Amino acid sequence: MRRTLVPPEITRMIADCRLTRNGALRVFAGLHGELPQRYGRFRRLRHPEDDRVFLFFDAVADAGLMHTFTFHIDDSTSPEHLIVRNLEHDSDRD
Repeated sequence: MRRTLVPPEITRMIADCRLTRNGALRVFAGLHGELPQRYGRFRRLRHPEDDRVFLFFDAVADAGLMHTFTFHIDDSTSPEHLIVRNLEHDSDRD
């Protein structure tokens, strides 16, 4: 099973989403748990402009707000890793 790598700049981007600690932990649980476990299913949704990455979607209800994430996941650089390259975030607050 591949291992997810979340670079420090992506961790900072997640922190900037104004989630509670528990909400942030659920996001990371999705990246480190659900993503590698269901990689075979998720990898089919390639990015329309860069076929080196695929899109992984996650949604977290936190502190009365719904947060949705689209992560850009690189599975081409390393056969052992899923590298988070970028994210898009939206919430009820935005």
